[in-house]
Amino acid sequence: MLQALHIKNLALVVELDVEFGDGLNTITGETGAGKSLIMGAVQLLLGGRVGPGVIRTGEKQCEVSAVIALGGTFAGLAARLDTMLEESGLPPLEDGELVLRRVVTPSGSRAYVNGALVNNSLLRTIGTLLVDIHGPHEHQSLLSPRCQLDLLDAYAHLRELVAESAARHAELVAAQTTLDEARAETVLPEEAELLRFQLREIEDANLDSDEEKEVVERHRVASHAQTLLEWTSQCREGILEADESVIDHLAQFVRLIAEIEQTDPEHGASFREQVEGAVSMLQELAADMASYEDSIDLDPAALQSMEERMSVIQQMKRKYGPTVGDALATGERIRTKLDVFERREERLQELGQAIDEARRAHLAVCTRLSEARRDQAGKLGKAISDKLRHLGFRQGSFTVGVEDAEPSATGADRVEFGFAPNPGEPVLPLRQVASSGEMARVSLAIKTVLTDADSVPILIFDEVDANIGGRVAVVVADELLRIGRRHQVVSITHLPQIAAAGTTHFEVTKHVSGERTITDMRPLRDEEREAEIIRMLGANRSSEAAVGHARELLANTTKQTG
Repeated sequence: MLQALHIKNLALVVELDVEFGDGLNTITGETGAGKSLIMGAVQLLLGGRVGPGVIRTGEKQCEVSAVIALGGTFAGLAARLDTMLEESGLPPLEDGELVLRRVVTPSGSRAYVNGALVNNSLLRTIGTLLVDIHGPHEHQSLLSPRCQLDLLDAYAHLRELVAESAARHAELVAAQTTLDEARAETVLPEEAELLRFQLREIEDANLDSDEEKEVVERHRVASHAQTLLEWTSQCREGILEADESVIDHLAQFVRLIAEIEQTDPEHGASFREQVEGAVSMLQELAADMASYEDSIDLDPAALQSMEERMSVIQQMKRKYGPTVGDALATGERIRTKLDVFERREERLQELGQAIDEARRAHLAVCTRLSEARRDQAGKLGKAISDKLRHLGFRQGSFTVGVEDAEPSATGADRVEFGFAPNPGEPVLPLRQVASSGEMARVSLAIKTVLTDADSVPILIFDEVDANIGGRVAVVVADELLRIGRRHQVVSITHLPQIAAAGTTHFEVTKHVSGERTITDMRPLRDEEREAEIIRMLGANRSSEAAVGHARELLANTTKQTG
């Protein structure tokens, strides 16, 4: 249940803390006092759109927060929420309590669940599980066949099957889209011939993404072979073979170091070893250069072959590049396109079969949906008819018709609510026969019937009792009390019969303080509550009849809830 609601700087509210009770909570007040602000605060808290004028004039932000306790009848919902919170990386419920908070600034809003920042989408998802708001402007939506279909599905607990139908329908649409795209991919015979030529050219080039660098390096060496041979020969001869070669000079050093070694054996020996090492290294270097000279290839044919290969690579890059890798990728794209072209009829046949399979799967779900809807439609119609009789339509009749429709995401049915408010009249579509006053009662009857199958713990009714009164108002109050045995109900009302039925009664008032208008809300007790009922009856305490009527209404509530 909604245990506590905190509102700060929301429109005309400065700061307000409200603790709601179990069962039926009624909210009353003069017209224009701001009763709908309370519903607006709850809608904002549950991820509703931020409209203009939300933040109180002169303030930097507004804030709404609430504590919602789950348990008992709704323990399963608490477990479901805990799983959702865990999957979203959020703190779990603590002792079955969920804390929601939303802060609105001129630049945007921030939402929190159990103290952790969340996106508004998740807040709305959680909100739909916790609170169901029924406002006075929902009557028109009841005239929509889509809304009527949704109501039947909710009553029959078919939401999972509807979700399966939507999934199968999405697969069918995707298969049809793929087929349409495949049909649009048309390749003309002359274009196919050009593609084959291009693919052969790329394949014949036998390209390798690593080859180009290797060929370029080999060509650079081969094109400078004569120069490299001359440079290497000069170096080798200078080291080892020429007059006054480096080795000859080192031989002279060896003789001098030998003299040093005779006089200073310790240093001389070290010098000699180093010089001998240098001689050995130079001899190895000369041998390596001789081998390198032998490896240099002066074959003009080999050089020409490299140049021809480089020319092929450059040509492929120009036509299909700009790199070798790009040319190879172009070849793959051409190969794929040709494969699609050559297998076009076979592929179209396969896609057609996929569509047939997807359609059969969807129609199978549609059939299950239709059977379930037709099975439950009569039960829903009878249940609503029974409620309407309690609400003043003693011989009224309500039907739920299910007709075949084109298969879609929601199945292959069209639902039409029928209504005959008076005896002797034929049942006609609801949109053709219901007046605004009748629609208020029809709406309430539908919602109270669906409440028994509803897993949402908190129901808020914002003046759904409009255009009714007298004995019917007493019946509506009884219905709200009955719903309150399983759910927490909050009813914003203008009817004294419903206000008196509340197990907890709040009054919304508006006053001026410091030249500023302020909306406030407080629970009523005993004489205060009696006075508010008398006001709603359009009388004052000087009217003994009104006082007696108010006390009678309150006494009846005490009997029902005692």
